[in-house]
Amino acid sequence: MDEYEEIPWSTLLSEHRQGRAKTLYMAAAILVAVVIGFAGIRWLTAPGHGEAQVLAAPVESTTTTVSGVIEPDTTTTTGVLSEADLMAVEPAAAELGAIARAEWFVTDYFTVDGPMPEELLSAFVNDADLPDLPGGTDAGTSYVEWARAYDVRPTGDGYAVFVVFRSLTEEPDGSFVRGPVRAVEVLVAVEEGETAIAELPIPILPPVYHSIDGWMKTSEDARDDAVAATLDYAGMFDESAEVIEAGADGPDWRVVFTIGDRSGNRWPVVMRSDTIPGS
Repeated sequence: MDEYEEIPWSTLLSEHRQGRAKTLYMAAAILVAVVIGFAGIRWLTAPGHGEAQVLAAPVESTTTTVSGVIEPDTTTTTGVLSEADLMAVEPAAAELGAIARAEWFVTDYFTVDGPMPEELLSAFVNDADLPDLPGGTDAGTSYVEWARAYDVRPTGDGYAVFVVFRSLTEEPDGSFVRGPVRAVEVLVAVEEGETAIAELPIPILPPVYHSIDGWMKTSEDARDDAVAATLDYAGMFDESAEVIEAGADGPDWRVVFTIGDRSGNRWPVVMRSDTIPGS
């Protein structure tokens, strides 16, 4: 935090903080109003509240003796989840479990670096009828670099999880090459909190993302203080950081600089007026 405080961000924040503060105040006010309204409706419609409770209040203070025993009302609504709320928790947890199982399975299934791991075989349902899978000393070596679920849909006995992944494969000279991104659909069975793979992976085409506009455009040079503050910040990541582009559009500015690592490669990264640390 001391290093952040030394960077002159304060002179660059005024225009953006004012707009963001107004938006946050309005959002907070709306949220408070919605919460109060929802709580009032729940209180008025719950057993033991509302008009009936108001009319009954004077009766409770009278000294008239009533024969018989009146059972106390044990209904309470404060801090108690409804049955619908409780029912919603289980499917959400089951879905998260299915996603974790699918990503784990894809990582193990398409990684081949020795004998077939027991945890991969045990990931399938008990009655799975598996064909021969690659493994052993004669198999080529491949590793899954990453695997991520991008969609999930409920099925009759669990979930269909759609996973994209990329593999690293060994070349004849011993080097490893990154392959193209691939995708599979994984059927995950869910029963009593447990998950299992219900079928071999189903190959599918990876998702195609259509063009989306949104790049910050600049029409003039960025102010010197914005460039200087960006270089101070970049020094925490690379003492040799270099600014290669600095532009502005009114009060908004964008500074592109490069950082490198031990490989000798340098990558362009950016600092923008709307992404200042602590803003």
